[in-house]
Amino acid sequence: MNLEFIRGDTQFIRFPITDKEGNPIELISGDDLYFTVKKNFNSEEILIQKRYPLDIKFSDGYFNMEITSEDTSELAYGTYVYDVEFKSGRYVKTLGIGEITLTEEVTHRRDE
Repeated sequence: MNLEFIRGDTQFIRFPITDKEGNPIELISGDDLYFTVKKNFNSEEILIQKRYPLDIKFSDGYFNMEITSEDTSELAYGTYVYDVEFKSGRYVKTLGIGEITLTEEVTHRRDE
């Protein structure tokens, strides 16, 4: 899924993880879920990363996270890549890949 929003704005992202029948899956203790943003697929530098259960919460069958103003306000306008990765012990599965496009803003962080 591709996302587009104004750089420096707060964004709330909500997504389910379901089994083959469409039933919500809640992670158990020791499982990890990562949302990672980089400039491109070859980049090693992590620009934004959210982790379950610290930054990503589970409620009513959905995983919820917040991309804060601080996460994006210093990034250049443009398109970045992200993925959502699940890890349980030695099992690792990429659940989704997409792009985030940061569009122009008028009121910059330094103006606030």
